[in-house]
Amino acid sequence: MEAVSSTLSFMGALLFLLGLLTGFSIPKFRSPRIGLSAHLAAIESGLGLIAFGLLLLHLRMSIGWASVIAHTMWISLYIQWIGLVAAGAYATTRSLPIAGAGVVPIAKQWQETTARTLISIGAIGSLVAIGALLAQWRWSA
Repeated sequence: MEAVSSTLSFMGALLFLLGLLTGFSIPKFRSPRIGLSAHLAAIESGLGLIAFGLLLLHLRMSIGWASVIAHTMWISLYIQWIGLVAAGAYATTRSLPIAGAGVVPIAKQWQETTARTLISIGAIGSLVAIGALLAQWRWSA
C-alpha cells in the first residue's frame, strides 16, 4: 500500500509542478483564459492527488483495488490537464465556450474534437476513480 501511496503523492507533486510551469506560459496560449484553466486544474489536481496519496495509508482496502483506483485517478487527471493545455493552445472556443469567451474561434474541427475528447476522458476517469474510492472507503483501525 505504501508504494501505491508514494506513486500517487509523487504524481501529484509532479502535476503540481507542471501546473506551476503552465502558469508561466499563460500569455503564450491562443486562449489565455483556457490556459489559466489548465494551470488551475493542474495545481488543484496535484494537491488532490497528494491528499489522496496520504489518505490511502489510512484506509482499509485491498492493494489491488487501491492500485487500480490510484492509477486511474492520476492518469485521468493528467489526461484532463493535457486536454486543457491543448484547448488553450488551439483556442478551442466551441469546446469550452465560457473559458474561451472573447477569443476568435480559430481551431480546426480535429483540434476541437481532440481537446473535447481528452477533457471528457479525464473527467469520466476521475469521476470513476473517486466513486470507486468512496465505494471502498473503510478506515483502518
